Amino acid sequence: MQEKIMLTDPLVEPDESVLEATLGKKYRIYQEYIQKITDMNLIPEWRFYNDGKCWLGKVLNKKKNLVWVSIWNTGFKLTFYFSEKIIDDVYSLDISDDIKKAAREMKPVGTSHPVVLLITNKKILGDALKLFTFKMSLK
Repeated sequence: MQEKIMLTDPLVEPDESVLEATLGKKYRIYQEYIQKITDMNLIPEWRFYNDGKCWLGKVLNKKKNLVWVSIWNTGFKLTFYFSEKIIDDVYSLDISDDIKKAAREMKPVGTSHPVVLLITNKKILGDALKLFTFKMSLK
């Protein structure tokens, strides 16, 4: 099945009922993700972006955006961006080699290196939480 981004109606905000209906069985892992980031004092928020014609979430540490969140028919994606001088530190983290390999193969966006995780299980969520912790430690 080819991935398709969801939540493209500007009038349908991604509240709990919409997210549950969209994510189906993956909603439980989404709830766990929200609980974990809330426990870390991070603030999730959603906004509709006209340029991409979809809702995107972001997670804020005070005013700093740590990650972008998108909802797909296969689960939800977290996209972290790291600078050129930090990306090698990401590769040395205790996260899945598959995530590191995919990140190395991603094209940079300007001077930033994206690290994209499709969250479908607790193991990947655990790796995402390590990336949150790492990103929060950066100035």
